[in-house]
Amino acid sequence: MKPVIGCLTTFANFDNSYSLCSVVESQLIALVKYGYKTILFTHDNFEDDAKVPKGVEIRKTIPRFLLEDYTAHQSVKKDFETQVDTAYKAFKETLKDIDIVIEHDLILQGWFLPYCVAIHKLAEESKIKWFHWVHSVPNPMPAGLKYPHTLRYHLPKNSKLVYLNNTNIMRASEAYNSWPKDVRIVYNPVDPRLFWNLHPLVKEMIDKYPILEADFLQVYPISTPRMGQGGKQINVVIDVMAHLKELGNKVCLIACNAHANADKEKGAIEDMLQYAVNKGLTRNEVLFTSLQGYEHGVPKEVVSQFFKLSNLFIFPTCSENCPLILLEAMLSGCMLILNNSLPQLREFGKENALYFDFGSLDQKVNYDNKDNYMKDVARVIISEYSTNKALKASALIKQKYNYDDVFKKQIEPLFTENG
Repeated sequence: MKPVIGCLTTFANFDNSYSLCSVVESQLIALVKYGYKTILFTHDNFEDDAKVPKGVEIRKTIPRFLLEDYTAHQSVKKDFETQVDTAYKAFKETLKDIDIVIEHDLILQGWFLPYCVAIHKLAEESKIKWFHWVHSVPNPMPAGLKYPHTLRYHLPKNSKLVYLNNTNIMRASEAYNSWPKDVRIVYNPVDPRLFWNLHPLVKEMIDKYPILEADFLQVYPISTPRMGQGGKQINVVIDVMAHLKELGNKVCLIACNAHANADKEKGAIEDMLQYAVNKGLTRNEVLFTSLQGYEHGVPKEVVSQFFKLSNLFIFPTCSENCPLILLEAMLSGCMLILNNSLPQLREFGKENALYFDFGSLDQKVNYDNKDNYMKDVARVIISEYSTNKALKASALIKQKYNYDDVFKKQIEPLFTENG
């Protein structure tokens, strides 16, 4: 049975302009998604219930105080112990069914000293497992410091410190008079589903398919009747993507296709998917939005958002005037692979693209070995990508800093570890 997880905060609202709130939001979404009963603890005046991710229970049980910043380690106010006792009693009651508590900065910041002392007190007498996120670089404990300030520099019982990078792990552990073995590293997530406030269809497809995992991701907006040979030649895109995969890369092609409600077009889509399978791609790697319930086309923002996520635009089209989808791909910062057999594309791509002969209505191409040619295109794409730091950095964030990857690889393993 999975443990019950509590996220302990002093939130009075859920303002996503507050960076800590965005981190908590990602954690809550992942916890619910992966089957954990999740409780968000807030102040009793919390007012943003509707902004909290679905499936999260909200408990407005954390007492409020007129707080003092004790960063300078000054004498505590006369009502300090009363505040500690109030917080302790509230924690003891409201956390009694919680197995694991995630909290952010409550043992770090001087403002939260009453809560820090209360956490230490409860940890001494309960079996709750605590993970204390520290979002700032902690300082060593000054010499001669006395209670209660010393508790801001020690880990409570049954606790691990969670820090945000490996580089300063020694500094973090020393600041809490502990050892590196008491520190766990969890990166801050930046997930496009949240950062870009993506359309529900885009979110749904990211959840269903390995879109964020792709090394090379292309969106291709097309009219279904014109997607094949003599038109947009999506089959050529599939050829190149298949070789990119063969050469060791993860790939995904998203066809934002319209005019797909007739049987003829549905048959053409199935034929194209089978073509992709025969080339070594899976039906999770070649996606048609018409098969997601959008047979007549998707909203413009869906196309825009998929372009934002993409890093590659292979455009082997046979006939164009001033192609909007090329201009959209350029605006989105995609690597451009354009059809050299269509001279007008150079008017727009200029020297900012790579050009290959894919054939057109006016210029036929006779390949000595078409498969080898497409494999060479793939090799050139890989070479070009290897020196493009901006595209590589973007791919890294999508692959390793989305909330699924951070949760599954860094957070969830904490729940079952011993010691």
